[in-house]
Amino acid sequence: MIQLVDSLNEMVDQYESEKVHIKKSEENLHLSITDLSHDLRTPLTVIDGYIQLLRHTDDPTKKMQYLDIIEQSVSKLVEMTNQFYDLTRIDINQKGMELSKITLNEIVQDDFLNFFDSFETAGVEIHFEDNQPRINILADKVLLNRVIQNVIQNILRYAKDEVHIEFAQDNKFGSVMIKNNIKSESRVSIEKVFDRFYTEKQSRTNAESSGLGLYISKRMIENMNGSMDAELNNQQFLIKIKLPSLEVEV
Repeated sequence: MIQLVDSLNEMVDQYESEKVHIKKSEENLHLSITDLSHDLRTPLTVIDGYIQLLRHTDDPTKKMQYLDIIEQSVSKLVEMTNQFYDLTRIDINQKGMELSKITLNEIVQDDFLNFFDSFETAGVEIHFEDNQPRINILADKVLLNRVIQNVIQNILRYAKDEVHIEFAQDNKFGSVMIKNNIKSESRVSIEKVFDRFYTEKQSRTNAESSGLGLYISKRMIENMNGSMDAELNNQQFLIKIKLPSLEVEV
């Protein structure tokens, strides 16, 4: 009888634990849907508003201005849609990966060079440390490109002055460290930068970011058997990405 009672108590405890887990999952889903709706509504509202303005003006200068704003909002909408798609694929483990030999230095440098004009416009200089080892890693090229691009988008929003990039070999992992000073008005919570839907605007009024980029990036890196961490020292922000390495070339 004692064993039976103990077994029943364990069953009840397990049932209660599962109820709590299910309730928490439902609450997270509700919050995610609410945040998703808010983030999508912002660019859609902008697009709708400027389309109305286009219909009521014959000024060529204003038309070009309105079209530029609409184009920026469409680009942001596409970016958010891609992030939400990646999020659902990751969460249900359907994001197929093709792991292959990749030179980490080349991927990072190419991605940063592709955003050269954007960095120049933002007044941010990119510095790659000299005499860096050539590090070959095992990763999915498409996913890694998305990760680096997400990091770059984050830099463009919050960085000032310059960005320093260096590579290193750590045991069986190759790593890239990306350091930048953040704008004085930015308020970054280092404990939350990888949280889903986190932005530095606690009021959730930041129309430039869905807050998904770094969360998705961390999940992608972990799916490739690596790690992604962040540090904040005064106003200097550091992102460190580690992935399994094959060999180092000097």
